[in-house]
Amino acid sequence: MLLKNRFFTVDKNYGPEEIKEKGSRFITYLFRITSKEEATSIIKDLNKKYHDATHVCFAYRLGNGKELYFRYNDNGEPGGTAGLPIYKEIKAKEYYNVLIAVIRYYGGIKLGTGGLTRAYAQSARKILDSSKKIAVLIRRSASIFFPFDFTGEIMQIINHYSINIYKQNYLSDGVNMVLSIPEENFNEIDKLISDKSKGNIKLKPK
Repeated sequence: MLLKNRFFTVDKNYGPEEIKEKGSRFITYLFRITSKEEATSIIKDLNKKYHDATHVCFAYRLGNGKELYFRYNDNGEPGGTAGLPIYKEIKAKEYYNVLIAVIRYYGGIKLGTGGLTRAYAQSARKILDSSKKIAVLIRRSASIFFPFDFTGEIMQIINHYSINIYKQNYLSDGVNMVLSIPEENFNEIDKLISDKSKGNIKLKPK
């Protein structure tokens, strides 16, 4: 669900959580992530930490209210029995920018495809249900250049609308900034800056 210009994710990382199924252990982690590279690094670290595990399966979903990328991996389990069930649980929770990894230690009794699917889904659901859902503002990036004598008014707007400053460069004739602006206020802020500067200063979406 997309609240007005907001999306859901988790407030922090969670885990490990563990369930047992016919002797097999399923150890689960939930991470808040921002990129594919971050997800790859986390999986690499888990594979190193649990080098003696039978499988390290995962799924993750990236986006800001709209799914931009997802990936899941069965890591040697029968196709569709591990990564996909984890991904479906993330999607059902309506979370974005999260990664779930489930580490399995085989217990000597085969679970079958149905049993595996249920175990991985249950593992993901358990840790998701223990997490705190938070709504995050969708933001847009824009650059702006303004003369030094306009700094005070720009900073008032930045502080009032909770705008984040990504970059700031001081030039000979003014200041260049890259801003992260709440989507819901973008047009309002653009008009406000334009009006205050009599059309001389405008946001440039990136």
